Amino acid sequence: MGYKKFFEPKDNIFLIKLAKSILPLALKFIYKIEKIEIDNNDIEKLKDLKYKRVILCPNHPTALDPIIMFYLSKAIDHNFNYLAAWDIFVEEPLKGYFMQQLGAYSIIRGTIDNDSFKTTIKLITEGKKFLVIFPEGDTCGLNDYLLPFQPGVIQLAFWALDELHKNNQEKINDLFIIPIAIKYKYIKSMKNEIISALKRIEEKLGLYSIENEKKDNYERLIRISEHLLSIAEKFYNLKLEENLSFNDRLNRIKEFIINKISTYLDIKIKPNMNLLDKVRTIFNTINSIIYVDNNLETDLSEYEKKLYKEKKEELKNFYDDLHRVWKFIAVYEGYVKEDMSDERFLEIIKRIEWEIFGKEKVYGPLKVILKIGGKINLLNYYEEYKKNKRNCIENLIKKVEDNIKEMLKKLK
Repeated sequence: MGYKKFFEPKDNIFLIKLAKSILPLALKFIYKIEKIEIDNNDIEKLKDLKYKRVILCPNHPTALDPIIMFYLSKAIDHNFNYLAAWDIFVEEPLKGYFMQQLGAYSIIRGTIDNDSFKTTIKLITEGKKFLVIFPEGDTCGLNDYLLPFQPGVIQLAFWALDELHKNNQEKINDLFIIPIAIKYKYIKSMKNEIISALKRIEEKLGLYSIENEKKDNYERLIRISEHLLSIAEKFYNLKLEENLSFNDRLNRIKEFIINKISTYLDIKIKPNMNLLDKVRTIFNTINSIIYVDNNLETDLSEYEKKLYKEKKEELKNFYDDLHRVWKFIAVYEGYVKEDMSDERFLEIIKRIEWEIFGKEKVYGPLKVILKIGGKINLLNYYEEYKKNKRNCIENLIKKVEDNIKEMLKKLK
């Protein structure tokens, strides 16, 4: 079976209307989101930009963020397109099918995906709908933490301006980048849920005793984390080293996994690559063998096909290791201690649940706060871009990132 390299947006108007009509019920009963708060001025701000060229750039703390952006499209009565990871369409075909119908399309992250680039440029130049692109490219699962922003969103926008300029339009219209902050908050005390979750985890790890109930929740969380770290070190045959901090030990495991897989696959990792880019590079390499290169099998003998199938199954085993790095990519000692909020406690607990139970529990009730940042008109930077493309792109993506950081601080 061959896999498509690109999944285009279908924009099924009937399904979009249907999905918007049932969205409030899905938010409440599936995702435990009771309400979404958006300032009326922010809604009007976006309504004023309808049918103009607009790229919405939200932060990406959870996997629910695209649904929140879909809610925003309902709130301003304007349909969006969404750039989404190619992996989703392949690994979850039914989900991918409905995403396409609702306006999403794919990109193979960390690669030169020409089909995706062309579609993005086309959607921007047409300007019929807002385009949603998450600059982080991945979700880290932490409300108060941003992964490094990828400059691709700015580059694609300028390529769209180049295309408009090439068509000799008398006046190139504006192209706006809109930073958006998404923040999740529990609307009641989650103390009992935290205590129950800690007990459930301790029982699974053989750490529970009635005496634990008398201990501070943070102390229990630290003990669980230390225990999991020790198990992981034994599993990966890493020798115990004196004077290594918790963060050093955690980072050592992440780097060990990356080095092990990249060495096995003979992937050249650039020395200056951050951890997230390393994970993306390895994921893309494995996916290219498991999914994209299936057509190679047509020219193979039956025996070669058998070996090729075995190799693909072997590579799939690396997914657990890579997901382990990805799930804990932004976790560090002190994240909870810096702010003993229910949100931070449960963010770490959900990562631990995924590690030992294979899935995360949905906690609630939640509210989501959306804050719309000031618009950045790329047309005002076009001449600067033509003089020094790299510098201009870096400055603008930093401007978007700083804007979102500032909004998130105010939402604390």
